[in-house]
Amino acid sequence: MRRIRDWSTPGRPGYVPPVHVVVVGAGMAGLTAARRVADAGHAVTVVDKGRRPGGRMATKHLRGGARADHGAQFFTVRTEAFDATVARWLEDGAVREWCRGFGSDDGHPRYAATNGMAELAGRMAIGLDVKSSVRVDAVRPRGRGWVVTWPAGHGALAGSLDADAVVLTAPVPQVAALMSDHVAVPEVAYTPTISLLVALVGPSTVPAPGGVQLDDHPTWSWIGDNVAKGTSTAPAVTFHTRADVAAARWLEEAEDLSSELLRAASPWVGSANVVDVALHRWRYATPVEPHPERCMVAADGRVVFAGDAFGGPRVEGAFLSGLAAAAAIVDGNP
Repeated sequence: MRRIRDWSTPGRPGYVPPVHVVVVGAGMAGLTAARRVADAGHAVTVVDKGRRPGGRMATKHLRGGARADHGAQFFTVRTEAFDATVARWLEDGAVREWCRGFGSDDGHPRYAATNGMAELAGRMAIGLDVKSSVRVDAVRPRGRGWVVTWPAGHGALAGSLDADAVVLTAPVPQVAALMSDHVAVPEVAYTPTISLLVALVGPSTVPAPGGVQLDDHPTWSWIGDNVAKGTSTAPAVTFHTRADVAAARWLEEAEDLSSELLRAASPWVGSANVVDVALHRWRYATPVEPHPERCMVAADGRVVFAGDAFGGPRVEGAFLSGLAAAAAIVDGNP
């Protein structure tokens, strides 16, 4: 779908940036956009359905004091913009270089967040107005602006926010449902993943450096030792299914599915005792064909679509999309 771009004044003489911006989604794209818009002097509110910021930068606490990343596992750096940010994170101790390849050293750093990806998201959210446990149900026009609404639930009261502009970073099918045809939304398909998290007494058998990427295993696409990458001090392993396995088994009961997946995980569990098992289903894990541009700006210039479905997937893609969304909001030039 072509990019929608028809601002009435952005990038032209007399353009007046918005005063209050609402960002829907507190993942990498949303937090990046919110920070840059706030740094430009505008009021920003971030709303997210999760109990804490992060989105797919997610870390779960398991029995025995273990922690396991169950969404994004690590990230790489390909651009100067992201490199500058990661350099600051390294200096602050927020991230560390984990390794330079799995199974072989290709010289390209893989970075992991200290104490888990959710911890990095929490650092990014410091100083921002983030409303958690808010499940937005509609984004609709009101006057020259927009209103974002949500019902009561998950510990939050029903509420709404008026905005001069809105940045939507949730998976595209969810964004389409929120907009209710007020704005054309691009079509983006996603593949799912199911994460199995296993806490252990004793070390796993995941080989150094603690990560395995698999192309031909019948069940798994990724296996990661959370101790090896610095997420946990107690043994815990993250397993990600192949997309086709997740799609085929999506509706199975959690208990039965966990038991079967745990058997498939046994070669990497080894003789260690299992003390906890958790399952998480990511319906929108990976965009199949990301939109070629970093963000999309809707017809009235006050709605911006961003996230890892725009300009490229993965953590860096989401970061760059957030930067582009902020530029579109602040000066009309994504």
